[in-house]
Amino acid sequence: MADILIPTIRFVDIAKREQAARDAITSSYDNLTARLAKLGQLGQADAAELARVTALQALVKNDDKGKLYFDPLFATARAALKSTEIGLRPRDVEHELGVLRFPELTGDKSTEAERDGEVARIGLILGLLQHNGTPLPRLVTTGKLPQPDPEDPNTAAFGEGLFQAVGRIAGRIELAERTLKQVAAAVNIQGDRQEPGVSSAEYAKVFEGLVGRGVTARDVNLKRLVEDQFDRVQALGDDQALHDIVIDLPDLEATTAFEVVASHCKLMGSFIFASAFEELKAFQVVDKLVEMSQRGELALVKGPAGTQLYSYWREAPNRMSESERQSFYAMMLGLPTGQPGVKVNTEFQDLWLRFVSSVSTLVREARVDALIRAATPMAVNQQQVKKAARDLATNMSLHGYGMAFYAAADLQKQINDMISLLQDKELLSAFGSTDMWGVIDQVAQTELGGARNSSKYRMLATSGAIITSWIAGNSDRLRDPTAAMIDLGTVGNPPTRPRGQSAVSHPNDYDLVNACEMWLADSAMDEGRIEQMSQPREAPNMTSRPIQIPSIARDLLDSAGLGMGMGYAQAPQANGHARGGYGY
Repeated sequence: MADILIPTIRFVDIAKREQAARDAITSSYDNLTARLAKLGQLGQADAAELARVTALQALVKNDDKGKLYFDPLFATARAALKSTEIGLRPRDVEHELGVLRFPELTGDKSTEAERDGEVARIGLILGLLQHNGTPLPRLVTTGKLPQPDPEDPNTAAFGEGLFQAVGRIAGRIELAERTLKQVAAAVNIQGDRQEPGVSSAEYAKVFEGLVGRGVTARDVNLKRLVEDQFDRVQALGDDQALHDIVIDLPDLEATTAFEVVASHCKLMGSFIFASAFEELKAFQVVDKLVEMSQRGELALVKGPAGTQLYSYWREAPNRMSESERQSFYAMMLGLPTGQPGVKVNTEFQDLWLRFVSSVSTLVREARVDALIRAATPMAVNQQQVKKAARDLATNMSLHGYGMAFYAAADLQKQINDMISLLQDKELLSAFGSTDMWGVIDQVAQTELGGARNSSKYRMLATSGAIITSWIAGNSDRLRDPTAAMIDLGTVGNPPTRPRGQSAVSHPNDYDLVNACEMWLADSAMDEGRIEQMSQPREAPNMTSRPIQIPSIARDLLDSAGLGMGMGYAQAPQANGHARGGYGY
């Protein structure tokens, strides 16, 4: 313990509070300026708060050397201890990453004992202020310094708490010093830290425990008593008194992050996009173009279009066949495709429509509430949207394992190649079309038995990609039980989109709502069906990850006709399909 030098002790919570205070100022400044940009005008209270944090933010940016303090606890205590008007001996205190410094007590060996005493005293004061829950005033800018607001009601209450802490330490400074050394030694077991890290709050709790037990600085068992009290503070051992236990239940949502896998949610967009192209017969159109080029029926001269058609033909063995694509649509999206015995995602379509409908209903009710009703029901509706989103995201995450990602990447590459080919100017000219959709419609009509509604499926493909991308990018909202799922302010006042970003790549809440409305409109769902689907229902039984079932168990279940109930051997209907589609 002799090697622990009190002036080198670093109070880790003081440093953390300072960084957190700086981050909070920056965050508050960003939020308020963003609201001002969206709304054009702020209320009186928000405008005053913006002026305050703007001045503080300017100080944060200009404080390169870290000589200013923005933690209300340290800044207010420092201002009070430095003042000559409160009746105490003035003391100027600073800190560098939690190491307390006293400008007037440097460089003089005769003040070593005084420095030890001041570090122990000030560190204990800061800890007791936290331990006692002393209210903190907000900071304002005075000159070029952050200072406690004298008009804040907490300023006077803080002064009372400060005198209470000072009075608690009076006559016990030796106990404070010896306690601080013992606590520092306890957290520096290896003895290799030049600046032992101590929490001032824990230091204060140990000190209070010792005082409550009548321990003095000269107690022969002080080391053991400090270590015992420190163990109690850190909840080590089984001897914590029941009246000292704080009811603090764990957040179970924080332990379920694995249930929602963002990358699995996003890859669903590729399958939705590809399935829409499938309905448009785009894959068959390109195959037909390759066949026509092979027979010399396309009037294409030497150029990029011919090269792409030839490359597409040569790479055919490396691409998924139509049967394989259909099987993935069944496994991922629950579409009525695929071969008998394919594991069908039977819950996806219902969960998808419930989420889309709940988002649409939420926004519609919000508009009505703003006009004729109170906003009280909104919190309930937000939670309904969150439940629908959680159920859908969990389902997508569960079915994103295995080859799904690689199949999605393969489909994305194939679609990009097809779009590049169909947009070739020479090919467009050969069919007399101005865009790729004209080529698809013409070939489908003349060669494949009829064209489909290209406008409808283009919109469904884009909407599906936006919705899945939004869910993947906002998975953190699913785990926060109190956060709103949809920011209605963003929906009403959409922000300007940064250059290089699109609704598909970086969707915001406004894009999500538009995508859901477009999906419902192009799916031709009536208002009654939307209202019905938006109502909450019990989520289907879904595991967080695929469960491996022994082959003998699968065989027994299949022979008993129970494979369908387990969800891995979906029994086909008479037409070889499992169930209905999206309503295409």
